Amino acid sequence: MSAARRPDAGQATPDGEQATPEGEHVTPEQLNTDSSQAAPSERVLSLADLIGQREWRRALATARAQGAPLDLEQALDTVLTVQSAVRARRYPAARQAAAELAPLLPTVPEPEGSALRAQVDPQELTGALRALDAGQKVADPAELAALLAGALAQPLTRAEALNMQGILHAVSGEAGQARAVLEEAMQADPGHYRALTNLGNLDMEAGQFAAAEAVYRRVLTLNPDYDGGHHNLGVALRRQGRVAEGVKSIRRGQQLSMKRSKEDTNAEMKEQFAQNPAMKNLRWVLIAVAALIVFLVVRGVGG
Repeated sequence: MSAARRPDAGQATPDGEQATPEGEHVTPEQLNTDSSQAAPSERVLSLADLIGQREWRRALATARAQGAPLDLEQALDTVLTVQSAVRARRYPAARQAAAELAPLLPTVPEPEGSALRAQVDPQELTGALRALDAGQKVADPAELAALLAGALAQPLTRAEALNMQGILHAVSGEAGQARAVLEEAMQADPGHYRALTNLGNLDMEAGQFAAAEAVYRRVLTLNPDYDGGHHNLGVALRRQGRVAEGVKSIRRGQQLSMKRSKEDTNAEMKEQFAQNPAMKNLRWVLIAVAALIVFLVVRGVGG
């Protein structure tokens, strides 16, 4: 059975409507901070060990610090791009990064190359990403589980697949099962801020507004630009009578949501142009028409 695309579970608004997710931007400073804050015993791990443990940020920071081959740096950076896009539910961007990763992996030197290829298969990853995209419209638990089997098996998509299953449990009124699956998603990827948001949403649904507030603040430490985190934090604050704080947070969420919508539209158009030859030709036609218009305007002014 299929249904219209559903948002994240129980995202609260003042009127009980649903909130929307947002992306994540990873800076080099964050990468270096993650590495510098690791425990001394962890910092002695080799690059291959870090890759094997899926410590992507630390691996990239270490590669840069050690002056590793550029192909390795590029591959790790691209893996992080995939992870960030998946967390943000930006599947077109994730698929584009997966396609860019395919020619990079064979060029990564050993032993890091073998470690990286053991964790990431671009072809299987692309299939998992398409399954995630299709799963947004599935409302039957058994059908969703079958569809997401490949995504559950891929390290970079497992947490998102679990998050989607948790959402379905939540909207079906199965709060206990939803929490268990969402906690499993956080174990698979502790940085998956949307899965964490959904755990906060379960607290909101249970009337535990202070607990929800604490979770949403944790979400914003993972991604300060997540519109859903700001919005839902605002709702949690309002439910506790802190109206001015709540309104400020909700407005911030609205601003970020508008920015997110524009970026998503641009990404989808870019993917369509890349995949469709007719769209590519149309792009050049539009550029030519625009150039002709500019020429005629300039000529008219000159005359």
